[in-house]
Amino acid sequence: MSQRRRFLHIGLGALAVAGIAATGASCVAKTPNNVSCGDEVRPAIDCSSEIAPGDIGVLNLDSDSAAFEDVAIRRITAETEKYVAAHTRLCRDYNACAIDKAKYDEEKKALLQLLSPMGSMVAAVKGASSEGERRAALDTLYQHAVPEAERKEEVTLSLSMEAELPASAGGGVRVVRPDEPLPTNTRVYFKVEVKPRAYVYIFQNNTSSGLSVLFPDERIGTKNPLEGGNASRIPSGDLRFRLNDKDIGFEDVYIAASRTPLPNLDEALARVRDGKVTRIKDDKLLDGMKHLPVEGAVAKKDSKCRDVGLERCPRVRGLELDLGGGSSPQPGFKPASFVARTEPGDGLILKVFSFEHTSEGVAYEKAAKNYAKLPAPKTRGVVILERTRTRGVVILE
Repeated sequence: MSQRRRFLHIGLGALAVAGIAATGASCVAKTPNNVSCGDEVRPAIDCSSEIAPGDIGVLNLDSDSAAFEDVAIRRITAETEKYVAAHTRLCRDYNACAIDKAKYDEEKKALLQLLSPMGSMVAAVKGASSEGERRAALDTLYQHAVPEAERKEEVTLSLSMEAELPASAGGGVRVVRPDEPLPTNTRVYFKVEVKPRAYVYIFQNNTSSGLSVLFPDERIGTKNPLEGGNASRIPSGDLRFRLNDKDIGFEDVYIAASRTPLPNLDEALARVRDGKVTRIKDDKLLDGMKHLPVEGAVAKKDSKCRDVGLERCPRVRGLELDLGGGSSPQPGFKPASFVARTEPGDGLILKVFSFEHTSEGVAYEKAAKNYAKLPAPKTRGVVILERTRTRGVVILE
């Protein structure tokens, strides 16, 4: 378990959530007292043991929790209180003859379907053994408890890097997977899909050729924001990027996505496009992204983590969703290099996608064979990238 964050016992809030289903299920006759509803005589249901909304504190986290995580927890708590209050009102309406038994049973069943799983979901957050596992567990709870309309900043991003291999590598088009090798003279383009509408930023840093802004770029047609639910090709039309032979090694493409514009990043990339910034170390924000700390690393006094304008102490952000072995992504998305969703309460996806740039011929063949032997990455609730590498270059053809 990460030493950066300590867990408090869930306490009364957890007991309340875990006991909701049992409370609802035990709504039985309080006494032999009956309720007369016209010609119908029904046993009175005991509503006095219902949990008061103020008793529900779904999670008690330490004070060093991220601000967006606090937002998520408040929303989970508020929605849980609503469900419990609705359950109490339902019980009282039944006793007041406002609804019949069939209606009571139907609505009670719907509420219990929401409330019953929450105890185990909370326990999964508490019992997580790593930061990645914990974020995934909190995401499961958040997605279950909080309606989509209340997840106001949530964004899902599907990015597919599609490569047209040169004849020397057998030709053909493929969706590039993380860390997959690609030879010089490969042509590539991105297919990006967001839900809902969002602003997307893509740039690359290379040790010899410097910074390259891949998107937004007025020359390629597609513009921000990208409309939700539609795949956008970057660059548009028949344009493609080409891997030249100036750098060999791992290439890193930086991706950010948000429902709202990111002015600081927009300004930084504009300086790159205008030629005012050519090296990543000359821009505080971009250099901070280059030094994204390894996931799960313990923060140290000599850490390069700093306030770069997007957040204090940047880290890779967003939950990567299960691609089902690489060919069957999340419902509604076509095969992709990765699919990510903002973490609970967060409004920013910040990722680094890497691939290996090799020379043509024997070097590529060897790298491809080695890559084929690697196990498929497990991406549910974790981040694939574990290092930052900045060699190679992609140029607009």
